[in-house]
Amino acid sequence: MARRALRPSADRILAAAEALFATKGYGEVSLRQLIAAAGISTTAFYARFDSKDAVLHALSEQLFNDLQREAAKAMPLARNLDDGIERGIEILCAQFAPRRPLVRLVISEMGSVAPTAASRKKSYAMLVAFLAHYLKALATRGRIEVSDPVATAWALVGALEMQFVRWAVWDELDIDQLRAQLLAVARAILPRERT
Repeated sequence: MARRALRPSADRILAAAEALFATKGYGEVSLRQLIAAAGISTTAFYARFDSKDAVLHALSEQLFNDLQREAAKAMPLARNLDDGIERGIEILCAQFAPRRPLVRLVISEMGSVAPTAASRKKSYAMLVAFLAHYLKALATRGRIEVSDPVATAWALVGALEMQFVRWAVWDELDIDQLRAQLLAVARAILPRERT
């Protein structure tokens, strides 16, 4: 989707799409159903989005942008690595819990919709870069031992994503169990900070 200011009908399209995709699945929703659910004309739809894929991309961008905005506000307040882990997990859970069906959709449809995959890849790369930078800074100050901050950051992101799969896709965890698993995984992978 081209970056335009979202107008009320674009917001309606996104809201309708998120609800429809959550109940029927992305592949089962036709463009005609999406337009009808949004209560707009075909012309109004195409004035805002190029395709159903563009709508999914906009939803995934919105999800990751909201997450990044909240992280940018909260993470500088972290007192140490452990506090940063706890804050990061709270942000993830607070942002993703109310949008669980969308998280499921982004995880499960990632490979079939190229813009969504690109959005997710960009967000993961930003998270890895942030984590690696932070780990390297702690290692430089002698606060932790880490031989490869980038590999450690990718290991953490991959392990955290697996917990989100267990929660959003496989329905194995409730939100409290997810929070506990995310914390356990982060503590298992990240080095302990020296005090």
